Amino acid sequence: MTNEKNNSNSPILLYEQIKVAIKEYVENNGLKSGHKIPNESELCDKFKVSRITIRRAIKELVEENYLEVIRGKGTFVKAPKRDLHLLNLKGFTEGLSTEENDFTKEIISKKVIYNKSSISKAFSYQQKEFLELVRLVKNDDGPFSVDYAYLPLDIYPGISQVITNDVSTFAVIRDKYKIKFARVEKEIEYIQPSQQICEYLGISNLIPVILVKKIIYDTNNLPVHYSNYYLLGDRIKFFIDVDYNE
Repeated sequence: MTNEKNNSNSPILLYEQIKVAIKEYVENNGLKSGHKIPNESELCDKFKVSRITIRRAIKELVEENYLEVIRGKGTFVKAPKRDLHLLNLKGFTEGLSTEENDFTKEIISKKVIYNKSSISKAFSYQQKEFLELVRLVKNDDGPFSVDYAYLPLDIYPGISQVITNDVSTFAVIRDKYKIKFARVEKEIEYIQPSQQICEYLGISNLIPVILVKKIIYDTNNLPVHYSNYYLLGDRIKFFIDVDYNE
């Protein structure tokens, strides 16, 4: 690491200068979410400041969700959290509040399943065949969600052929099959992920994830879409925007 002297003539407080310097270090070295930064001693040597100043800078960067400290392991770059509206009737990525469209959706598997009781229970009428669509949602910081969607084939014949990477399932349902959504039920819980989910998200099975179970109903109050999606809790913030006007 190269030595960098801070500007003693600057009116900006020293720890604020170090905060900027740490961010520049992260950017200049191409560090992404999950990458480790130098320890306190190394940062002291690099920026020629006291450990107190380094700790103050790191503390504030942690409070700003720019860094995270994992006890016994070190300090790591933290991915920014994305806002997800709890009440939306849209698809997962359409429901995310973002300043830029930097998401990609990758199909992991697409297959027809038969008479799966755990899925059929979500529907109030008899279903025999479903398309199970499994997709990974990710951005530049890596994957942060796996979505399992279940679509009754008597409602959506041939849908497997028109769903591809980065195509909105909800746009296809609306435009091709003329289904109108009316209401949604969501159940949210914190769980320990299965080995398969861990592999998809690139995490340890010791890291809990958020599971959202969602059923969407049409204007006839019939369930037309069921999904389970698994989220990395440190990448998402839920929010609700309710209009109380009658």
